[in-house]
Amino acid sequence: MKRISVIILSAVLLSACGGEENKTTGQAEAVDNSAMTVKEVVGIGKIEPESKIVNLASTSGGIVSHIFKMDGDSVTAGEKLVQLEDETERLKITEINSQINTQRSQITLEKNNIKEAEWKLANKKKLLITTKNLVNKGAETQQVYDDLETEVKTLEVALEKSKLNIRLAENKLAEIIQQVQTAEAEAGKKILRAPTAGRILNMQVTQGSALTQFATYAEFAPAGALIIRAEVDELFSQKLKIGQQVEIHHAGSQEVIAQGEIKMLSPYLKKKALFSEKANDQEDRRVREIRISIKDNAGLVINSKVECVIKI
Repeated sequence: MKRISVIILSAVLLSACGGEENKTTGQAEAVDNSAMTVKEVVGIGKIEPESKIVNLASTSGGIVSHIFKMDGDSVTAGEKLVQLEDETERLKITEINSQINTQRSQITLEKNNIKEAEWKLANKKKLLITTKNLVNKGAETQQVYDDLETEVKTLEVALEKSKLNIRLAENKLAEIIQQVQTAEAEAGKKILRAPTAGRILNMQVTQGSALTQFATYAEFAPAGALIIRAEVDELFSQKLKIGQQVEIHHAGSQEVIAQGEIKMLSPYLKKKALFSEKANDQEDRRVREIRISIKDNAGLVINSKVECVIKI
């Protein structure tokens, strides 16, 4: 009887152990199945203009004399943003314009001299013909004719010289006009203009401040749609596809502030770049960069950090 009881107890224990083993295996399978059916991936991104933020640089140095646009102002292509002092350039333009006027007066004088020389030459040629007839008739000496012929040749040489002077003066005028165009271009560099339509994000200069050549004076957002540049951990990089829908949240919030769609996938993995606090932050991890078009960007602030919930 005791032996039968031991056998029954052993059977119960074995059955219980088998059931526990099956339960553990089932939990593992559930975890594995859950891991294989990821329905969404979260990436961290920031709001940017589609053409990216542009640092506007000055092609000339100088003192800021006037600022036409400030932070948040919308501008059109070519609109004035900043004026640098240009007194030196303007004085130079005035001086060159004076040279142009003088040169034009000289050309006018040379042209009048040519007309006078042509008139004298024409009269001398007529007189030469008359004198030739008189010489043939014996009414005038050969010496008089020879002297007149010399005068005609002298006038012809003088006329050619005057015509050459005109050409030289006109060439000189063209050079001076080129100089004034160059001076005006230099003066034009003192006016800093918007490269395209857009909005001033951060005007970095103040009136009276010095600006060196090629220094950045403003951050500028070209007109156009906003996008999100985001990064997704390499663990989920293969699950991303162009066209996947995205819900956009403020960082740390569950509220959906906009909807989007993946428009670009980087072809390679790189080090984490967005919002890294340190140079070696997560250096051992790689991320895949994506670009997300936004269906409605009302109220979104450029450079704000967002969470992108990507529907897989």
